[in-house]
Amino acid sequence: MLYDIDAKKTLTFQQELEGRIGKKIQLKINDNRSTMLSVKWEPDCTKASLHRMFLRAPQNVMQELVCYLKGKHKKLAPNIKAYIEHNLQKLDYSHELDLSSLDTKGKIYDLQKIYDDLNEEYFQGALELHITWFGTHRKRSGAQRLTFGLFHDSLRLIKINRMLDHRYFPPYFVAYVIYHEMLHYVCPTYVDEKGQKHIHSKEFKLREKKFPYYREAQKWLKDHQEDLFNADY
Repeated sequence: MLYDIDAKKTLTFQQELEGRIGKKIQLKINDNRSTMLSVKWEPDCTKASLHRMFLRAPQNVMQELVCYLKGKHKKLAPNIKAYIEHNLQKLDYSHELDLSSLDTKGKIYDLQKIYDDLNEEYFQGALELHITWFGTHRKRSGAQRLTFGLFHDSLRLIKINRMLDHRYFPPYFVAYVIYHEMLHYVCPTYVDEKGQKHIHSKEFKLREKKFPYYREAQKWLKDHQEDLFNADY
């Protein structure tokens, strides 16, 4: 599905911003999934690229946006950050995924089967996410070794490090990592009143601990942490 950004609405939005700022701006409304807000202050012109989510921004966000475009604030106000984070959860670019490129069947673990079982048992089959492996079996640096899983919100995509496709990692630990990434969709990140981003909310932590093998997974990770940094398994 493609989104049509109404030219008339964009023009009205630009005129409102210019009226509040008191000078012309070069405005671009985008529909990408990377940069939500970008501004360049030049002597004769302010150039701004904003995600289409700002076309429906409430007045408190608009007021802070105007201050930022004027250059009054060097950092984004907390309510702008919160607005972006909140709306990021609503964006769905999963239609851009090439489903044929997703790789779920490993030598040891079948990600799709584990995901389906977890979805049915803990989420009543309600989640509609995608899953795939990432990375290779080659030797990695220590920092990379602890990146077990990732969740890409806008793509509704869980990515599991291929290093886990090894008998060294017990089934309950692999399931825990996938469950953890599924929770990122159910309990999304948020920005507090100070502008601090929180990846794991209280609800996230509570639900994570309800996983039957949570303690076992944490203990296994603690017991094998040094090996994960240094050893080949």
